[in-house]
Amino acid sequence: MSLKSCSSYDPTETEFFYHDISNIRTNDSRSMFEKDRSKIIHSTAFRRLQGKTQVFSPGHADFFRTRLTHCLEAAQIGKGLALNHKVADPDLVELACLSHDIGHPAFGHAGEHKLQELMKDCGGFEGNAQNLRILNFLESKYEKCRGLNFTRASIDSILKYSDNYSSVKEKNPAQWKFFYDDDQPLVDWAKSGAPSKDDKSIECQIMNWSDDIAYSTHDLEDGIKSGMISSDKLDQLEPEIRKKLSAENKWNEDIWSDVKNVIKTLTALPKTPHHKKAKRIELIAQLIHEFIAETKVIPRPNSSSFASRYHYTLEIDPKIKIKCNMLKELVWSMILDDPRVATLEKKGQLIVSELFDIFLEEDNWTNKMFPTDFREILNDGKTSRERVICDYIAGMTDSYALRLYSRLTESDIHSIFELL
Repeated sequence: MSLKSCSSYDPTETEFFYHDISNIRTNDSRSMFEKDRSKIIHSTAFRRLQGKTQVFSPGHADFFRTRLTHCLEAAQIGKGLALNHKVADPDLVELACLSHDIGHPAFGHAGEHKLQELMKDCGGFEGNAQNLRILNFLESKYEKCRGLNFTRASIDSILKYSDNYSSVKEKNPAQWKFFYDDDQPLVDWAKSGAPSKDDKSIECQIMNWSDDIAYSTHDLEDGIKSGMISSDKLDQLEPEIRKKLSAENKWNEDIWSDVKNVIKTLTALPKTPHHKKAKRIELIAQLIHEFIAETKVIPRPNSSSFASRYHYTLEIDPKIKIKCNMLKELVWSMILDDPRVATLEKKGQLIVSELFDIFLEEDNWTNKMFPTDFREILNDGKTSRERVICDYIAGMTDSYALRLYSRLTESDIHSIFELL
């Protein structure tokens, strides 16, 4: 099969939802996708990722990954996939990977689950849905519109889910994968040229797989370095993991044996510090290479009928998918099984819940506690109070949320000059 490099897309794929700002700087030679990628890197939401939990809370140890380093690593993997297959725009893939977690709140999955619970009857909350809201509304860059004013293909590259909240809210919360109802016009515009609403662009498919690769390998490395992942613990949790994955049709005995060997090899390395570290990094790199190598791109039937970004689909070897899912599940199970992590997860949920309740009080003093940009949205009257509170809390870093909670609830007098 002959594959051609995707260096540019149809003009309709670089259109803007709001207005064309492509000629603001006439001496700028970057492509539209390069410009959109730069917008992410310079955004407030992206910088905040350095203070948000990936698996371990920021500050507990300097070498553990944060949401920021996770996104950077996913972007590196994604760009490698794009360059390898030569049918996706590398800048667009990088953009999607860099921005795929900007909507996730403080305290990792614990914070997200608590906001889902609190927003159940108020339009919902979901990390990926929040990505879109940040990019299209909450970030500020242009006087003429809110958001970062991404091109059509850039917005489409981060659209992992195809249903709005109203269509999924009655399902089990574990199946809540959606975008907000208010973003329906934006999604309809971004999906123009798609075979169906459920199909993803090639860049979105690559971003999704790159995220899984980074999660299953790099978080595995952090878990081993922390001592929370071990071969002994693996044996203890195997029945639980087997039961869960079997129920999801993601179990394979031979692949599980391979995964167990990976863990035992990684946790039984020689004790010489340099050799141990180098060997662990080498083995993780081998896993990443395996996950990348076992993919291929397939031309979509009748591709000429669709937008350029839908001409190909990413095909992943089914056994490699199972192996990745097993690694993700054991990382999640082993780390959350640790009482130290479980305690902090519960603390994060308590802080999110109490902050939400405090800001629900509609009085003059509470309204003044909102930062001025959120106060502006609140006073505009077009957005519900619950959504404004959710936007504010979802944007907080772990340390910001902790300091604000301390300032509001502890008896010690805090200085007005103390930074939040």
